[in-house]
Amino acid sequence: FFFPEIDMLSLVSCSLALTPTPTPLAQNQQQGLARQDLAHCTSRRAVLSSAFALSVLPAPSFAGYVTSLGIETTKPQDAEKDDELLATDEVQKGLSAVKAYRQTASKLASQFEADPNMPLIPALRKEFDFSKLRTDLNVVTTVFDDTTQGTTDRVIRAILYDLTELETASRLKKGETERTPKKIANVNKWFGKLDKDFDDLLAYYK
Repeated sequence: FFFPEIDMLSLVSCSLALTPTPTPLAQNQQQGLARQDLAHCTSRRAVLSSAFALSVLPAPSFAGYVTSLGIETTKPQDAEKDDELLATDEVQKGLSAVKAYRQTASKLASQFEADPNMPLIPALRKEFDFSKLRTDLNVVTTVFDDTTQGTTDRVIRAILYDLTELETASRLKKGETERTPKKIANVNKWFGKLDKDFDDLLAYYK
């Protein structure tokens, strides 16, 4: 590496050697300035060397994978449940509601298959109140241990996301009365994803 500061220090040193001997006070001042310049130069060399070293290092082979590290998935057969809590009225009502949500989604999917141009958004908003749905989903998953709840929480987020995407996919632009084959396929895709995620969650209660 070539550092201009090092050459400048050499020139300064040479020029100082040719100048008359300064007074003790001036000599102390010059020595102090020289120490500051040397410290600055040394610090700058360290920074430049570190920056260069980082710039030439190859990217780690696991870049992009690190976000999935530490995520543990609990299978339904390995889940630990609090049976007493599961038997409470609140949890049982929530569980019945979740099953009803799945049946409603399946019913809407069948209606859509029969009439792919039906207005879906009003039905989705009527049958799936996000606030109540989220509450019911959170209540029923309190029966599990912390590790299992980490898994069920991801399923809950997936269900809510499915409904959001389903509404977006089913939206008709102003003046449109029919959906294109591509839009129909997209709606069916999210109906299928929603059904699968409900099934994944309910598998923990079998």
